[in-house]
Order: sequence, then C-alpha cells, then structure tokens
Amino acid sequence: MNLHMNLAPTSVAALHEVLQKIVRLYSGEEDQLVTTDFYFMPVRENGTLYVFNDNDEEIAQAIVPEWADYADEAFYDAVGADLTAAIQEVNAEGDLERLAVWMPYSFVLVDGERETIADLLLVDDDTLLVTDSLLQGLDEELNSFLEKLMSE
Repeated sequence: MNLHMNLAPTSVAALHEVLQKIVRLYSGEEDQLVTTDFYFMPVRENGTLYVFNDNDEEIAQAIVPEWADYADEAFYDAVGADLTAAIQEVNAEGDLERLAVWMPYSFVLVDGERETIADLLLVDDDTLLVTDSLLQGLDEELNSFLEKLMSE
C-alpha cells in the first residue's frame, strides 16, 4: 500500500523549503548548540504545515494543497510518509548535518493538539532514521535467520 499522496512538484519543493528554513535557522558553530526538537503539525482543513520548536514558536510553514480536506482516515500516515520522504532527500544532500542542535533531537509529527503521532527522524550520535521502509520485512528476515540457526 502506497501511502504517499503523489504530491505535485511544487508541494515537494514547499516541504524541502520548510526543511531548508529549519537548517538556516538552526545552523551555527558547535559552541552555539541549542536544545530543541522540531514538531510538524499538518492541518487537514487548509493543507498548511506548521513547524514549531520546543518553545512552541512557529519556525516555518508551507501549504500542501494535496493535504487540504484529505478525506482518508490514514491522513497522518500519508502525511508522515510524505514528510519522511522529504526528510530523507534533504538528509541525503547532507543539509541536516549542519544543524547546531544538541543530540538527541527529533522531527516529530503531531496533531492539532500537539500530541505525538510519529517520530519522523531521530538524530543521536549516529543518525537513526525511523521509517517504515527501514523496518519493512524485518520480521521475515529475523524469522528466516532464527529458523536457519535452529536447523543447524
């Protein structure tokens, strides 16, 4: 099942711009590290994505028209998949490495009440991407490995 909403190139660019804005706001020298997580709050009614820091300050926003009035009850799953894809692309370009934020920190998908829906990215000493694609098939691989061990 593909949860992505087939975003238009302008919507993908808007998500990338939100992430680039975070990088611009939170880039700095190692002696200027700040402590924060980043909270991504999509609003279904108007397709707006708001990003907040730990102080509940809005630090970025974008309009993603495909999210507006998205009727499927898997809204947060689909939005999470879209955001994760954008985060992975920006991370692959090395931009997230410039963040001057104390580790660990995370990018978190939240609802309108700012309750956590999912961790999109967790950064610790070693970057750990928390995604379904990373975990997909893990059960089968572990079961296969255990069966092989038991048969020997």
